Amino acid sequence: MNDQKEEAKIAKFAEKKKSGPIIKIMEKADSEVLIAALKALSGIGDEDSANKITHYLDHPDAGVRVAACQAALVIDTDYMKTRVRHQLAVEQDTDAKKQIQEALNQAKETRM
Repeated sequence: MNDQKEEAKIAKFAEKKKSGPIIKIMEKADSEVLIAALKALSGIGDEDSANKITHYLDHPDAGVRVAACQAALVIDTDYMKTRVRHQLAVEQDTDAKKQIQEALNQAKETRM
């Protein structure tokens, strides 16, 4: 899979607010493409996007978990904020934990 090609497709679908094709790309994507897809889904923010983002909050790759938390905070529902706080509580990777905390702090500042 060519990452740049996949990321270009993701950007095109995000522009059109189409979460379905992005979700399909995610099924066989590597971490780099997953991170781009999660960011795109956060911009779409429909129910399918929100559901897919939550599936990646406990992904084996710490970078993907952080991206999922950041995407969840963009969607900004009470449920998503609760899931991110839970992920922060259970996160084992210290760098990921720091990045998740920073994302939570930034989200709070944005809402003020």
